[in-house]
Formats: sequence, C-alpha cells, structure tokens
Amino acid sequence: MAAVSRAALHLRDTGRAMSRANVELIRRAYEEFGRTRRAPLSALDPEVEWHTAADLPDSGVHRGHVGVAALIQEWVKSFEDFRADVDEFIDQGEYVVVPLVLRGRIRGSDEEVALPETHVWKVHEGKVVEVREYRTLEQALDAVSPTG
Repeated sequence: MAAVSRAALHLRDTGRAMSRANVELIRRAYEEFGRTRRAPLSALDPEVEWHTAADLPDSGVHRGHVGVAALIQEWVKSFEDFRADVDEFIDQGEYVVVPLVLRGRIRGSDEEVALPETHVWKVHEGKVVEVREYRTLEQALDAVSPTG
C-alpha cells in the first residue's frame, strides 16, 4: 500500500512539474511574439493546429508552422503596433488558458481595436499541438473542464 501511495504522489508531483513547464512554455511564446511580432515556432509542434474563433473573417483551422506563421503575419500586417496584452496564465494540466486582449491600430487609420478573447493552448511532450480561440474565459474553461 505504501509503495502505491508513493508512486501516486510521484506521478502527481511529475504532473504538477509538467503543468508548470507548460505555463512557462506559453509565457515564453507570448514574450517571443512580443519581441519579434512572429509566430513563436520554437514552442509549436510542426503539426500544430490553430483554430480561430468562428466569428472572425479568418475563421478556420491553420495547420503546421507555415499555416500558423501566415495567420499571425496577416494579423501583424493588418495593424500598427499589434500586440497581445495577457491577463494571466491559467494552468489546466495539459492545457494553458490565457485570457487576453488583442490590440492595435488598423493600418492607415486612427481607429484603435481591442479584441478580448481567450486562447487555450494544448501542450504535449513540451510542444504546443493545438490552440483554440474563445470569446470568453468561461467558454474556454468549459472547453477544457473534464465534464466540458
């Protein structure tokens, strides 16, 4: 019995360490984007899938490094000073939930845009394998809950 309990504790501790590593991976990805204005490819699995919110003009699934890089470059080209202002990083095991506001000024105008959304990053073996965009934190948390 004691050996089983120690093994269970070890697995739980390993899971916590992996969750912390996942949060740090995603934190670094946003920092890299902030510095370079490019997709943080070092964090992404080559077969990554990025699912944009259904109500956006670029709605759909963007696959692989090339697809995700093209999506992000379209955002950057459309706005001056495009940035992601992150509210927090929420550890959900293999998922990291990130409520944020995308901001920028539409290129060639004085119109400032602020788009609140929540990104859900799925991490597997130290790489992001999927990103999904949601309009609200509640929707994102529902999507990653065990009963969601």
